[in-house]
Amino acid sequence: MLTPKAFTWPDLTRRGFLFAAVSAATRGVDGMRLEDTEGTKLSAYYGSRPLFEYRYDRSRPKPYIHPLFLPNGDPVTLDGPKDHVHHRGLMLAWSELDGFDFWGETNPAPHGQIVHQSFHNRVQNGKLEIVALNHWVADRELRLVERRTILARPPQAEGLWLEWVSELTAPHGASLQTGEHVYDGLGIRFIPSMDGAEVLNERGTTSIEKANGEQARWCSYFGPLARPGQSGGVALFDHPSNPRHPTPFFVMNKPFGYLSAAPTFRGGFELRSGETLTFRWGVLSYLGRPEAATLNHRFQQWTSRGGHR
Repeated sequence: MLTPKAFTWPDLTRRGFLFAAVSAATRGVDGMRLEDTEGTKLSAYYGSRPLFEYRYDRSRPKPYIHPLFLPNGDPVTLDGPKDHVHHRGLMLAWSELDGFDFWGETNPAPHGQIVHQSFHNRVQNGKLEIVALNHWVADRELRLVERRTILARPPQAEGLWLEWVSELTAPHGASLQTGEHVYDGLGIRFIPSMDGAEVLNERGTTSIEKANGEQARWCSYFGPLARPGQSGGVALFDHPSNPRHPTPFFVMNKPFGYLSAAPTFRGGFELRSGETLTFRWGVLSYLGRPEAATLNHRFQQWTSRGGHR
């Protein structure tokens, strides 16, 4: 939701956004742990089981998650494919912020960069949490300040669950628009074996053409995995506190698979100076075909206690 508030850089410091550097490994009694390849990535594990890698190298155009793993340890995301080098696993990006492109990387448009600043991460009460401070910068000007939180719990029978929260504050006001690209938001590029795969959303829609742009509480993309004989997918969930809930989803399966929660699908946002735009999304990677009852139950569990489950 949109929350007007006063904003100054010292306020961010007082609120604790500038945290100490992460340790090389942070372990929890239940086996949740993080390993830091300093300046490059955080790798999340449950015991020896990989969950995801959070890549934050400041030389890259944006921080993102890749690989995102399935419960069997197979990766489901693609990073920087030749057809669209700006597709970075599971990523948050917009193609038009104050007239700058924070999505593309090689097209001729004027570009911005989402630059990692600092971390606070911990394992607490069986829950892994990463909090990052990011600056959205273009033409040497700070356009947005992002407090990004990634939450994860131990794998469950239904799959691997993440929560992604982005609090976007405009220090001088900002215009976050759709332009010609309705897919902006939290998106995921899938592995090649899932090209031409299937969709299911909360409304029961199974047609790619109908699901694309349809508002729903969740939407899932699924298909064959690289490992022969296995299938799986990822569902994205839109929290009721988000602006324009239920969100439109962008989805395509040809020539490749892509899914995004796209809140600017039909219109942009204008932020006043100091205003914060907050998005909260859930991400579930799973094996097999999705069941609507299971995903609806997951949504109800997630939202019944404020989202942090």
